[in-house]
Amino acid sequence: PPVQFCNLCDRELVVLADSQRLLQVFINLLGNARDACDSDPQVHIRTASNGSLVRIDVEDNGCGIPVELQGQVFEPFFTTKDPGAGTGLGLALVYSIMDDMGGRVQISSPLYTGENPGTRVTLHLPSTRYDPVAEG
Repeated sequence: PPVQFCNLCDRELVVLADSQRLLQVFINLLGNARDACDSDPQVHIRTASNGSLVRIDVEDNGCGIPVELQGQVFEPFFTTKDPGAGTGLGLALVYSIMDDMGGRVQISSPLYTGENPGTRVTLHLPSTRYDPVAEG
């Protein structure tokens, strides 16, 4: 079945980041979330801010990541996917990009009990504001 992507982000929040590199982060995270889902696949993206940092959550209702493997998921070539289904470089790249941009990334799983425990990947990036003078 097709995946339902639900964008619940606050459009007023702005982060200090390289847009092309941040796009690569989202391509990897949304692709992983999509791949993890089975029946009734859903991916939710949410944002929140504490003023100086913006938190972005990418949450799926997929198979989850076993607690004992979570310390390895950001290592290059580590994958929980079937052989041939992934290179194990996606989350390592996400970690590296986030680190380069002064942000951080963390994983929470399982989120629920039952058949589809889900995973949440949380990004933290510095908050900023639009500067119409600089953009003009």
